[in-house]
Amino acid sequence: TVFLLGLFIFGLGQTVEAQDRKEAVQTYNSAREMVQSGEYQKAIDQFKKAIEVGSQLGAQGKDIVERAEAKLPEVYRQIALDEYRAFKQNQTISNLDATIDAFRETKDVANEYDNSQVSNQANGVINQLLYSKSIIQYKQQNYQDALTTLDEVISNDPNYAKAYYQKGIVLKKIDGTDLDRSMELFDKAIEVGEKTNDSQIVSRATNAARDELVYRGATATEEKNFSRAKELLNRALKYDSSSADAHYRLAQAYNKTQDWQQAVQHSEKALSLETGGRTDKAKIYFELGTAYQGLGQKTNACDAYNNAAYGNFKSPAEHAMEYELKCESTTG
Repeated sequence: TVFLLGLFIFGLGQTVEAQDRKEAVQTYNSAREMVQSGEYQKAIDQFKKAIEVGSQLGAQGKDIVERAEAKLPEVYRQIALDEYRAFKQNQTISNLDATIDAFRETKDVANEYDNSQVSNQANGVINQLLYSKSIIQYKQQNYQDALTTLDEVISNDPNYAKAYYQKGIVLKKIDGTDLDRSMELFDKAIEVGEKTNDSQIVSRATNAARDELVYRGATATEEKNFSRAKELLNRALKYDSSSADAHYRLAQAYNKTQDWQQAVQHSEKALSLETGGRTDKAKIYFELGTAYQGLGQKTNACDAYNNAAYGNFKSPAEHAMEYELKCESTTG
């Protein structure tokens, strides 16, 4: 009797296990169908239920558990992608935040179930979205918020070169920002960009640093702070030695301090690099004429002023030729 009772209980146990496995399989299949029909939240609940039932079966339910755990991060990713599509339709900060949160949840779930591929993908997307958020904040002139967002990007990925570049751009818009702080960020963007083979950001950061230094150098010349102007403009040339504008601005600064020979050198260099038309070159020829006039080289000064006599520089160049140098002939 005891033996027969044992067989009955053993058989009953096998029947229960078979029923439980059947339930786990059906639950898993149901979840897959819900994914295909776009019912993602219901699918998540079903996959979790399949994991719960399968876990109770031990070795008999191991395959169901593994399959469900592999699917869950993918479902969360689909939800995040839907949020992203909604953001593309209406690009507001609130929609972008919802998308970022969805990808963060995807990353967390992927980490929970040891899915490094989905986790890494989600992390990369999060940084891209945060960078996009900083751009929107920048355009809305929410500069401090943009800086906070960019700091988060850098914290997540120190090799995200664009974040350093954009942070430098944002800082330029904030009154009282130290020039060197922006330059440090552009330098960092160049360093990281070179390390990660991001030639585009290296070029953008280099140009941004050069342009900022040229602008501040020109402003210093207008403010008659000529030593500061020369310092800034020479720094600009370290970023781009072929900058026609930097050489032109240096010619201006040297003319103001009567360093005529230096002004000639930078004017001639600017002319050799300038790719624009006659209007762009006229201002450089005017500085060249001024420098030659200062050196007492009348013929060279007349030739330079003759080339400068165009557009806004026509009147001052002709005045210098006619009344100051008394050039023998001009063609205008």
